[in-house]
Amino acid sequence: MSRTSGDEYRRGRRVERERESFEVESVYRRLLLLIWGLGALIVLVVPAFGVGWSGIVAVVLVMHVFFSGLIRADISALRKQGVEWGASRHLWFASALVFPLVTLAYYWYSGRVVRRENERRVDGAADSDADDPTT
Repeated sequence: MSRTSGDEYRRGRRVERERESFEVESVYRRLLLLIWGLGALIVLVVPAFGVGWSGIVAVVLVMHVFFSGLIRADISALRKQGVEWGASRHLWFASALVFPLVTLAYYWYSGRVVRRENERRVDGAADSDADDPTT
C-alpha cells in the first residue's frame, strides 16, 4: 500500500488552521464584469452595422453560454478553496443561461460570499490561536 504525501492523513487543530489560513479569491469574478460590459457594448454597436435582430440575438446567446461557463468555473474554483455553495450553484449556472442580469447579480453575490468566507477564516484562525496553548 503506497502512502501519499500531503496532509490528508494528518489531524488536529494546527492542520485545520493551516488548511483554512489562506484567503479565498474569486478567480473569474472581475472577468465576468469586464466581459458583460464588452458584450453590452457589442449589442449596442451591432445594429449600427445593419446586421439586425439576428446579430443581436446571436451576440446575446453567445454571451449567455460564455457567462454560464465562467460562473460554473468560478464556483468550481471557489469550492476547491473550501467554500460551500450547496445546491444554489446549479441555479446560478442555469439562470445565467437564461437571464441577462444574472451575471451582475452573481458578481455581487460572489463578492459577498468571498468576503464572508475570508472573515470567517480570519475569525476562526484568531479563535484557534487563542485556544491553542502551543502557539
